[in-house]
Amino acid sequence: MAPPEEINELIAPEQRKVIEERNQWFYSLEEPRKQEKLFELELYLKGLDRFFNLKNQPISQKEGIVRRDFTKELRIIRNAVGKVVQLTKGLLTMEDNRTLHFSSYVETRLLSDYQRAKRVERALKQSTPEQSLFVLCHTFINFQEIIQNVVSKGENSYFLFYHLEQLISREIAGNRYFNPFKAAGFAPHYDVVKSPRFTKFVRGISDPVLKKHLSIIFLMMFKMLRYLNFVDSEERELSTLKDSLLIFSLVNSESMLLVDLFENEMPQIIDRCEHTSEQKKDELKSSLDALAYQLTVELEKIFELELRDAATATKRGPLRVGVARSRGLLTNIFQQGIVHVAQVLDHELAGKDVFPDFISKVDTSLKLRRDVWLFHKVVENIEQTAEQALASKQTIPLIEAIKTLRNFIYFYQNISFQYVRSMDRDEFQKFFGLVDSLNVRQLEDTSNLEKFRQDLHAFKMFLETTLASINNRAELRDQPFGREEGERILAQFLS
Repeated sequence: MAPPEEINELIAPEQRKVIEERNQWFYSLEEPRKQEKLFELELYLKGLDRFFNLKNQPISQKEGIVRRDFTKELRIIRNAVGKVVQLTKGLLTMEDNRTLHFSSYVETRLLSDYQRAKRVERALKQSTPEQSLFVLCHTFINFQEIIQNVVSKGENSYFLFYHLEQLISREIAGNRYFNPFKAAGFAPHYDVVKSPRFTKFVRGISDPVLKKHLSIIFLMMFKMLRYLNFVDSEERELSTLKDSLLIFSLVNSESMLLVDLFENEMPQIIDRCEHTSEQKKDELKSSLDALAYQLTVELEKIFELELRDAATATKRGPLRVGVARSRGLLTNIFQQGIVHVAQVLDHELAGKDVFPDFISKVDTSLKLRRDVWLFHKVVENIEQTAEQALASKQTIPLIEAIKTLRNFIYFYQNISFQYVRSMDRDEFQKFFGLVDSLNVRQLEDTSNLEKFRQDLHAFKMFLETTLASINNRAELRDQPFGREEGERILAQFLS
């Protein structure tokens, strides 16, 4: 599935010529992984633009923002600018790269002021994609040097951050062939859905109006999934984990565009579809509205909980977990959203037809039910151990039980926590924080131990309520609980 031909209606005639020339350059380019490099270049150019908008950042305290130190954010920008330099060099030929280095030497050593001015004037014309890429590379090398020096010299105010945004965003917007905000946001080189079954479904949509607009929506959501693929939650370096904030900023911004489209434009567009039944229209509007609500709520929770103040984080472990959960949660939302909207028009389309790793709603609920049951048993075990410690004044068994609890929490955070409803996530996060900050030596004090036992009991009651709510889900009413599998996994943690 490629971008629909109708998308040309959204592009100005003069821009179509630019797109055609870039396409010709691209197809003649003999460069390994050129599709991936060009897509990644788009990601970082768009991400830089969106990262400068503080609404797309998980900063908890927006009040007094102008007095805040933005050095941490500038380091993320510096690294993204470095990626743009690396990618543009990778798309230029060896000859172009030699010219870039020679040009830099000539400008600084040999040319007069008048000659340099004429050279800049010629560069601004960008009459070919190679020249456009050359200008982008050269300018971002300048940005890289400036930012590197800025971040090495102490605190940096919001005003520096803002003015740097003006320079970088203006440079991106002024690039003739590689401005990612032109061409309606799609390129035939990489905006392609590789599922034959899904492509067949889209081509089979009989209503031309619906086909055009749903094609654009699906391509946007598939693009989100590709953005999220660049988030490496297993990264060992704290700074590289922070670099993923730029990608989450982009996903947040693009998601809000989708939400606006689902809520304010698509209902009227669907109503104009003359070849679609009223029942299908209502189902589509309902499906898109539900997806808009889920995206809004989950992104808010991600920024408030998972990635809160991530740019200033000092510990790798909690940030790695937050990045992993955020990526998993958003991946699940977009995959489920694509499949559920498509199934309104094609009931036979299965999630596995589109995504090999797709987890259905039933499988998601089954996995969550199993792991919440396991969580309840682990907490019940440690509560009993705490009661015994209160009676015997011996805390060594309790210390071992706390290790088991922490191991299980790590397992749960990586496997099932992404499927928890947003309204329940706060209670889980509070308990995670309680266990993470727990000093086992303090439990030798009876009052502290009793308080911990009470916290365990309260959370156990919450898990029982959550488990009952999961069991009441429509997709689980005919699905008996697989206790044998749960007990087998439990035994591994308690052994």
